[in-house]
Amino acid sequence: MVEVARQRLSDQVAQHLREMIIEGEISAGQALPSERKLAEQFDVSSVVIREALKTLSVNGLVEIRHGAGSFVTTPDQWRVAEPIATLIRSGHAKLLHVVETRAVLEIEISGLAAMRHTETDLQTLDATLERMVATQHDPVAHSAADMGFHRALAASADNPVMALVLQPLLGPIQTIMLRGTRIASAMSRAVEEHRRIRDAVAAHDPEAARAAMSLHMQTSRDEVTALQQALSKDKH
Repeated sequence: MVEVARQRLSDQVAQHLREMIIEGEISAGQALPSERKLAEQFDVSSVVIREALKTLSVNGLVEIRHGAGSFVTTPDQWRVAEPIATLIRSGHAKLLHVVETRAVLEIEISGLAAMRHTETDLQTLDATLERMVATQHDPVAHSAADMGFHRALAASADNPVMALVLQPLLGPIQTIMLRGTRIASAMSRAVEEHRRIRDAVAAHDPEAARAAMSLHMQTSRDEVTALQQALSKDKH
């Protein structure tokens, strides 16, 4: 029987289950034991178990299906964006800090993708690039396709930690881009920059891939800066 400290029992149980999920002791898609069995395992009440499961559900680690039980989710469903969003809202971090962090990560992701991608990965990149081309008249759909390209690129780097860390960095960028009006020339430039990244990856050229992503990240930084300045002027 697992011993759990009596103080904040639900948090203790949630933490233990969280570690089991992260360590892979409970696989994605697998159902957790019933509330009764978990209560016996941790020597706590069913109320404590329900509170712990609710915490895990809020964090996206489990999906509670009423009448069926609680199931472990896949890592891409884990909600790791909240701390970053909280930092930005509190004023302790600026959006450009997110852009800088994203650049450091994505430049290396591009190099790894050039070395590690599979033919299936390349096909996925091509599909997202085609969606970007087809949606240049629609900023919302174009932005979604843009973010899809970066997620696909991260997946092709064959490093699940990088893919998970990147995920919460994309949301804030997409949000501010959608607050501005992306003119046709900006979307056309985005397509071209993404195509350069894709071609370098396809050529198995990590240095060219990093260079292409570095250029794209500088464009992203410039666009975010311009949008922030424009939004700031609108407030005054």
